[in-house]
Amino acid sequence: MTDERTTTDGSARTGVSGRELIETFPRTGLTPGSDSVERIELPAKPAETVSAAEALRPALAEPYPHDLFSHQAEALGALADGEDVTVATSTASGKTHVYGLQIARNLLESGVLEPDGSRAADRNDASTALCLYPTKALTKDQRDALEGLYDRLGLDVRVRIYDGDTTGDRRAIRETADVILTNFAGLNVYLEHHDRWSRFYSALDLVAIDESHTYTGIEGMHAAWICRRLRRVVDYWGGNPQYVLTSATIGNPGEHSRELIDAPVTVVDDDGSPRGPREIVLWNPPPRDRTRTQESPAEDAVADADEAEDADADDVAERVPASVDAPKVFDHLTSRDVRTLLFCPSRKRTELAVQRADEHRRANPRAHDRSAAGGREPYHAGLGRDTRRVRERRFKTGSLTGLATTSALELGIDVGGLDATVLAGYPGQRQAFWQRVGRAGRGGSRSLAVLVGDHRTLDQYVLEHPEFLLETDVEDAVVDTSNDAVFATHVLAAADEIALDEADIGRFADEERLRDAVRMWREAGSLDGVLEAGVHYGGPRRPQTRVDLYGTDDSTYRLQLAPGVDNETWGLPEELDLEPIDRSRAYRDYHEGAVRLHGGQQFEVVAVDEDRPRPVIELEPVDREYYTRTRSQVTVLDAESERSREVNGFELHFGRGTVLVHYDTYDEVAIGNGETKRGGVPTESPPIRMDTQLCWLEVPADVERALVRKYRDYGVETGVGPDEDVGPHLGYVAGLHAAEHATIQVAPLELRVDKHDLGGLSTLVMDSHYARPDHDELADRVRGSLDAATAAIERRADELEGPASGWFVYDGVDGGLGFARAIYDEFEALAERARDQLRDCRCGRPNGCPACTFDENCGNDNAPLLRASAVDVLDQLLGDADREDVADHRLDDRDDDSDRRPALFYS
Repeated sequence: MTDERTTTDGSARTGVSGRELIETFPRTGLTPGSDSVERIELPAKPAETVSAAEALRPALAEPYPHDLFSHQAEALGALADGEDVTVATSTASGKTHVYGLQIARNLLESGVLEPDGSRAADRNDASTALCLYPTKALTKDQRDALEGLYDRLGLDVRVRIYDGDTTGDRRAIRETADVILTNFAGLNVYLEHHDRWSRFYSALDLVAIDESHTYTGIEGMHAAWICRRLRRVVDYWGGNPQYVLTSATIGNPGEHSRELIDAPVTVVDDDGSPRGPREIVLWNPPPRDRTRTQESPAEDAVADADEAEDADADDVAERVPASVDAPKVFDHLTSRDVRTLLFCPSRKRTELAVQRADEHRRANPRAHDRSAAGGREPYHAGLGRDTRRVRERRFKTGSLTGLATTSALELGIDVGGLDATVLAGYPGQRQAFWQRVGRAGRGGSRSLAVLVGDHRTLDQYVLEHPEFLLETDVEDAVVDTSNDAVFATHVLAAADEIALDEADIGRFADEERLRDAVRMWREAGSLDGVLEAGVHYGGPRRPQTRVDLYGTDDSTYRLQLAPGVDNETWGLPEELDLEPIDRSRAYRDYHEGAVRLHGGQQFEVVAVDEDRPRPVIELEPVDREYYTRTRSQVTVLDAESERSREVNGFELHFGRGTVLVHYDTYDEVAIGNGETKRGGVPTESPPIRMDTQLCWLEVPADVERALVRKYRDYGVETGVGPDEDVGPHLGYVAGLHAAEHATIQVAPLELRVDKHDLGGLSTLVMDSHYARPDHDELADRVRGSLDAATAAIERRADELEGPASGWFVYDGVDGGLGFARAIYDEFEALAERARDQLRDCRCGRPNGCPACTFDENCGNDNAPLLRASAVDVLDQLLGDADREDVADHRLDDRDDDSDRRPALFYS
């Protein structure tokens, strides 16, 4: 591996070649021409710059050490014109300097700083700035970056962090800081005591939201309402800030930013920063049976446990998992002094990755015939601050050659120049992929990125369609403020901060919605008054604590160790570092008896206490030979269309409805072979009712008739047992079920969405699930009983003449997340991705595999599924097949079709 370069400290740095990596990697049969690897070469891109003197006043331009990138100059120009700005450019493109320089301009223009950079007075009542970051680690890093910028410019700017870790005189920070750095969780709480911040808010000139693309889904809707509450408080004290949002490259930076801050923004996304030549290697691990003899028994056991944690199917994955193969690539690069980041999906995986890299080095001494200059260490937010800083410093100076990290280093924390990145699995979105890849080769240097794929649907899609990574369109980030449960909690917080009145109509929320929320809380005894005279909070202290950035209400569940656990014996910290979970996930994954894997350690749920103000799930460390898989029953009730459109004769809808989910039983599944040790164990959990957002598709009757006829003889091929007889519709509905799975699984290819936030239902009797004038509302009548709901839908199906068939996709959170609406908008793109994955998968199985159809959340044990039938449906939807292509299978009026349509629906 050639191409010598020099680091910032003057030492030589070795370049990197993807071809040489492949040729020298110790695996039989791995060559540059192997179908398990593909290389993509991306050429260098020069910088586009503008003289600093053109964009900045002399006091800033003269000490600024280099020209501005064109996008920096464009953004600063828009800010000078009084506009709010979102800057959506690549990693390491200098976005921090945009708001850093604007803060400096404000301080100079307001007279807080003298022209020479010194302070005009000790107190600043004229210009302040608030910067919001998604993580505390990034907050600390960006404080250092801003202080370094101001030192270079010779400016005496007071940059301070104010968050849950802040110690010392917090009052002094509020009263003296020019720039305060915090996060949305902290800001949510601090707004209650805004009178203590009066000096700061009255002078607030700028709000910066860094890495704004991370605010999507539940966290995004909370961030949007906190921004609206912040605006009320700042208006009250007389501040008038501009907004700067910095984002990775996403598909909808303008729309996303407008939803966050509720104001129009100027988008700057023409990236002027340079990029060196980059090589991307797409690396598909080999099948397990070819390498089983190469792995140690201990590594096999850990690999099986990894697969059990990540499995998208009942079977153990057929390929070596990325969590096993990626550390080998990491070792091969770092053993040759190639400075590398390995991105892992969890903190424990970073620890295991370093161990596996060391094992690989010991097992292949001939491949590593010279010692590397430095070692490898894990890096994640669970480490102490001092440990992280030491490892950052050692990595920068070269005494460490590699860091195995979580997404903690995705967001731009400075660890110096890199040669290569290795990704243990596709991170879910192109935006995240390019964020991670962009950590290496900053400036004009050459870099290598290796994506080691997993057996999952998304990974295999990317490996089969490498052109997907190079498409110019990037996933959209979704922020939706229509969730009433989230809105209601922020209404309480806003009323506690400043009384609500008629001025908040339109400014905070539309009139009908605001009046409805006030009326509801007034009847509950939490609010007093009316908007015309002022609405005051009258409930328990600090309603801000009811806001949970990870849930839609205050009923999230806390995960903690059970009393009596010996932490030292199990090697566990005093408290588990796990985020709270919502009720749906608690019922699905954390019922009593569930066995979950966290950071390489198994835990069994021994108690669920829902009688506390905040429900608690108690976990006990265990060593089981199995993991648990929860079964569910799902149905959709009272779906009501709000928007609809026709797509090649198919009817596509978006609307709202009630989803009943019952996680009623679970199986104990052997880790080693995927066999069920014990099945159908009752969870004793009640059904969950969600009033949520849905997107659904109705298949035209002629397409349905033709495909029912074409696939009428299919049975066990769909994955059902030989004794199951559901008539000639099975092959067709198995295709609907496969299409529903595939649509959900590829959603992250177009949207910044976790597929676990989505659910689906395929059905032959869609009309039975609708709200109709001639139907009673089922959701209230069945009172949350799945059996009663199923019976009612079957009765409706018997009464309907020719009900439609198709499938639903719904947001798996009460009130909705906005994802179903986004899927409605992007449905054709998702359908094409889904069709390609179903059609092109190499599994050869009619009912599919983990890479195309299987989903671990399937309530029907991944049956029935039929790829060919799904491809036919999607081809017709996309217009890639004529109706004549299925005409030979279409029943005509003379055919005796006496087979009655059954009321089949599968989740």
